[in-house]
Amino acid sequence: MSEDTISIGVLFSQTGPMAVTENAHIRGVLLACEEINAAGGIDGRRLDPLILDPAGSDDKYADLATELLVKHRVNVIFGTCLSTSRKAVVPVVERFNGVLFYPSVYEGFEYSPNVIYGGAVPNQVVIPLLEYIFHNLGHRIALIGSDTLYAREINRVVNEFMSESGGRVVAERYFPFSTNLETFAAQFEQLQDNEVDAIISTVVGEDSIVLYNAHHKAGKSGDKLPIASLTTTESELTRVEAKARAGHISVAPYFSTLDTTTNETFRAGFAERFGDEIIPGVYSEVCYSQVQLFANAVRQCGSDDTELLLPALSGAVFKSPGGDLFLDIETNHLMFRPLIGRSTESGEFDIVFRGKNIFPDPYLVAYDRTVAGNIG
Repeated sequence: MSEDTISIGVLFSQTGPMAVTENAHIRGVLLACEEINAAGGIDGRRLDPLILDPAGSDDKYADLATELLVKHRVNVIFGTCLSTSRKAVVPVVERFNGVLFYPSVYEGFEYSPNVIYGGAVPNQVVIPLLEYIFHNLGHRIALIGSDTLYAREINRVVNEFMSESGGRVVAERYFPFSTNLETFAAQFEQLQDNEVDAIISTVVGEDSIVLYNAHHKAGKSGDKLPIASLTTTESELTRVEAKARAGHISVAPYFSTLDTTTNETFRAGFAERFGDEIIPGVYSEVCYSQVQLFANAVRQCGSDDTELLLPALSGAVFKSPGGDLFLDIETNHLMFRPLIGRSTESGEFDIVFRGKNIFPDPYLVAYDRTVAGNIG
């Protein structure tokens, strides 16, 4: 590290079961760093991303976070995707008083003063998705997830919602990482189109690609029995066989097809850097926006020192490719506008629902029966 640079840690798995997702995170970080540096840096100081690969191991996440904060003397880490990885790193950044920018949708029920939560929480995406399914598809759902903390906690919220709203959970299954196509297909074959209206998926990473291919192999179609995903973005969808892509739905604060000037600029820069064949999704967009939020805060306080940086981030606002972002000072989570997209054979999403900006409620304090009571 020199006086002319600001080093930041980048801690995502480039290999392993989450590679397709976490490499998308890395692309967002790199694009933001390169754009900031090309514009003269942060008050003349260039961003220097130090990228380490935990290869999907939670123990390595903790070890490498320690290495970044102690050996490389960074103050800020952009990283982790799975909740177990985040939970392995949070005690490390708290111990060494660093800052973790976490960019992934997650189950909520967490707060740390040393974490800037960039991913949506259940009240911002789960509840809007369920409302959409109830209004447009039906009240009978199946739950399919990777065997992760995230999937089980999200489905606990879904089950509560369904029981309060007159819905029915027809099936609930969890699968280990690296589940093969035949196993997923067998699960789909057990679901009758006339008994299930939608399949809510919390399958993540490389397995989500297998899931969609298995859905098609089992003779299902997105038009008749769609997968409604909280985790599938353009990064995963473009890896799915083209004939298996169309008709499914996903919920996220960003889709590449948003028709705004800010997103057009972002997409142009993304294509120039990574090629037209790679479509940006929310995982890249959130990391890009978090790096920009960080840069703006450093400009404001003049340093990346944690004690100065965190107050500068409180209440931060940024016009992101997905829309205006606001960092809630009470929770360290971002305000988002939920979008629901229907997947196309091209690997993108037609936006079919645009919600209002929703303040983060990571502990579902205001959930009660307010939202569920609006459905019937």
